[in-house]
Amino acid sequence: MTDHRTPQHVRRSALELLEAKVTRDGGSLRYLEGAKYGLVTSVFESEIVPGSGPRPHTHAYAEFFVLHEGQGRYIVDGQSFDAEAGDIVIIPPETRHSFISTGGGPLRHTAIHEAPAQAATFPDGSGRL
Repeated sequence: MTDHRTPQHVRRSALELLEAKVTRDGGSLRYLEGAKYGLVTSVFESEIVPGSGPRPHTHAYAEFFVLHEGQGRYIVDGQSFDAEAGDIVIIPPETRHSFISTGGGPLRHTAIHEAPAQAATFPDGSGRL
């Protein structure tokens, strides 16, 4: 663990590259586990190709997405809405959600998890992305 009182510079290349549905579909998913840096939040940087997105899941904590490029349809507790670059999507704790990249190019967003490490629950009981 790192001293959280010291500024840190984490290069993109140092982010953990994860294997998940969106990467198998051709996108990328990079992860910074906050606990490793003395933080109470964790961060995902993702690029999701059109038509791809994660399976519906929940987290015990809030998550929010900052959209940088592209468009996506977010399905939150059975309600869907479209979001685009510049928007922020907030997911409350214990709320089932998923999204799909809907634009002509990749959806790029940053997902911020209010937890020192990511933990997801899927309908099949697994925690695997």
